[in-house]
Amino acid sequence: MNKTFEQYKANLLSSIPVVKGMEVDIVEVSDYKTIVSAPLGTHVNYEGTAFGGSLNTLCIIASYLLVHHHMKIKGIAFDSLVIQNSQIEYLHPVESDFRATAQIDPKACVSFLKILRRKGVGRIGVSSFISSSTSDKELVKFQGRFVASL
Repeated sequence: MNKTFEQYKANLLSSIPVVKGMEVDIVEVSDYKTIVSAPLGTHVNYEGTAFGGSLNTLCIIASYLLVHHHMKIKGIAFDSLVIQNSQIEYLHPVESDFRATAQIDPKACVSFLKILRRKGVGRIGVSSFISSSTSDKELVKFQGRFVASL
């Protein structure tokens, strides 16, 4: 893992304490995509599959990290970044270690940053999905809207 990933992980762990207990690992951070992973063993429910709350939380973490990263690379210092609302759909049981892949539309990013700079508040939609660590099959779909303020 390179220094950038290590710094993101350290910041994530220190700013959101629940993440530490989740054993979250950052797999990829790029301009429009972020992947974070977690082990099944830490998130298993009584059925032997991943707990729904953990899956939802991992989607939020991946999405939050992506928006945070995008603002950082664009040189935007912000006061607040929070989730406004979200929707999740559990398609299949998650039976192994898993990852959340969050993505944002480049055109939506341009609009988000333009409005954020102009009005001091901006909203952006982020989609993510859960897959197993060995397959890209979508097991869970997530949509969230985040609000940033300057």
